[in-house]
Amino acid sequence: MCKISVIIPVYNKSKYLIETVNCILGQTYSDYELLLIDDGSTDDSGILCDRLLNRDSRIKVFHTENCGVGAARNLGINHAAGQYICFIDADDYVDKTFLEKLLVAIESQQADLATCGYYEKKYASVQKRTIENNNIENEIYNIIRYNVLCTSWNKLYVREKIQHLFIEDLSTAEDSLFCVQYFLDNDPKIAYVNEILYGYIRYDDGLSAHLRKGALQGIQELYKSNMKLLSKIPDKEIQTLAIHHIYKNYFYGIYTFIFENICDHPFDRSKLAIVSKIISGRKYRKIIKNIFRYPFYDKRAEKTTNKETLYILFSLLKMKRAILLLARMKKFWDKYKK
Repeated sequence: MCKISVIIPVYNKSKYLIETVNCILGQTYSDYELLLIDDGSTDDSGILCDRLLNRDSRIKVFHTENCGVGAARNLGINHAAGQYICFIDADDYVDKTFLEKLLVAIESQQADLATCGYYEKKYASVQKRTIENNNIENEIYNIIRYNVLCTSWNKLYVREKIQHLFIEDLSTAEDSLFCVQYFLDNDPKIAYVNEILYGYIRYDDGLSAHLRKGALQGIQELYKSNMKLLSKIPDKEIQTLAIHHIYKNYFYGIYTFIFENICDHPFDRSKLAIVSKIISGRKYRKIIKNIFRYPFYDKRAEKTTNKETLYILFSLLKMKRAILLLARMKKFWDKYKK
């Protein structure tokens, strides 16, 4: 039995897999196992996984039919022998002290969950996100406001406290839902490592780069699970600030997977139909309108910039002609985003 089980779902990541595995094998902490879950890859990823078996006795490989990243992670959880579990994407980067520092934090603070800062690289831009418990008013508000539970991969979980697995039939937000559900199940003490130890790399061919079937369902489920967190905030004023942030996350989740994809990738009528259905929905329009009712100028509240306001206003348009026009203005859109 080992201390930590590192689970890496692999699907057509032969270009990046070796570098990611090298990051794990170079860790300063060594009492771990590395589970590579080949999720029915159609490139050389499965062959690479088998070759890696000869490099280190801590590596284990499992091959399965393509069922999605949630199912691959669940398979890893079911075969994990470690006391703690962490998830790493097959094309990401981790600092050599990643496992050691998270383990020290979770055990020294007798916590149920440890998390660290990360950087997100998309194309040529890099955004750094540190995570710390820096809001003393209410820990739940701090978690919602700073998106502590939005990612599954910069964390260390206690294996025996995982009561709900990943929802396998969702293509979007399944990792965020897993984190929120873990919190709802355990009301855990969180250990914060205020260092950037994880690198999340978004490639053009990554799953997050394309509009996927079931995206709206995942975002809706995440919205509902986040609303459950509000019941843990007794102060109504702080609850109002938290719900404002949840509303905005719901909108930007849809924006990321719908509107941005229409402009960044070839346009087709199926995408137009999806967008038209979404922005015509009563719940969606209600949530977007409610964004304007919250205190934008309160220092504790989520801010709304002019560009964000433009996105929100556009989302309220229901004319297909307007959406089609936006799709054909890709050059202007790219210039505006910069």
